[in-house]
Amino acid sequence: MTDYSDYKVWKEVELSIYEFYLSEYEEYTPEGILEITTRLREVAKEQGLEGCYLKFNSNYVPHEDYLGSASVTPCGYRKLTAGEVSKYKCQEDIQKKADELGITFHEANILTQLQERGVI
Repeated sequence: MTDYSDYKVWKEVELSIYEFYLSEYEEYTPEGILEITTRLREVAKEQGLEGCYLKFNSNYVPHEDYLGSASVTPCGYRKLTAGEVSKYKCQEDIQKKADELGITFHEANILTQLQERGVI
């Protein structure tokens, strides 16, 4: 089984455009729920996600004291793009510089930007 916890390789994705709301005015059979959840997992796989799962949400509306309709959202993981990998690498380099110089990440980031522009 693949370990999706490595944030340097995988990104968790929530496909909110495919979110399905369960109506309180409709009765669902176990077969109906199975059909809905199976379809949502298939959508996630079609979108290229791995390790697909479903997230059940309560849509509580506090100012109306109304629980709201529950929703089901397909989720999964995808590999990071080259741009995202380079962004993490840059952040790691800045953190290393901050640790070496004993300064904060923010200060090291400013220092790196000034060095890249040739100011210092």
